[in-house]
Amino acid sequence: MDVELRRRVEVETVHSLLDDLDYYRLLRLKPGAPTVEVERAFAEQSQSFHPDRFFGVRDPKLSRMVTAVYKKVSEAYQVLKDPELKRMYDKKLGVTPGSESTGSVRDVNKAALEKERDRPEVDDIVGDKRARKYYELAVIARNNEDWNGVVMNIQFAMNYEKDNDRLKQELNQARSYMDDKRKKNANPYKIKIV
Repeated sequence: MDVELRRRVEVETVHSLLDDLDYYRLLRLKPGAPTVEVERAFAEQSQSFHPDRFFGVRDPKLSRMVTAVYKKVSEAYQVLKDPELKRMYDKKLGVTPGSESTGSVRDVNKAALEKERDRPEVDDIVGDKRARKYYELAVIARNNEDWNGVVMNIQFAMNYEKDNDRLKQELNQARSYMDDKRKKNANPYKIKIV
């Protein structure tokens, strides 16, 4: 097989599987691999899929595929080399060293992991058990961008923790998002009858 054809087939194949490959499979590693192996695998994969290797290719579709694969390889390396992000990633996928992943890879990416890492724990925000239940429901609603649900559940949580400044701040933020969404979806041609 021609070398150029082999490279093209490899790029097209990896690109077609990109959404279904976890970071370990993308880097051709066993789940839970140590950082040293992650670095070595990244060096190999980035060499194979670096856009500079395809500089002379005149096919824009192939160039876009190469760029997408390389971005995903870089993202995999950034997550797996960071001990905290790797721990969170492994937990989301149900990975233990030497085992296969059991979770879905579609919802787990670097941005989501960093956002979760930066978010404080529920126990740091609410202390009351009953308030915690409603706050957790508010977090789920926030992740689904259901601002009515966020407002409602934070208000329920505040029934048990009235002087919680963090809850008040999040309630005001959710109300602001809700108002922005309402304004964005408002029909400017709607006739008001007074």
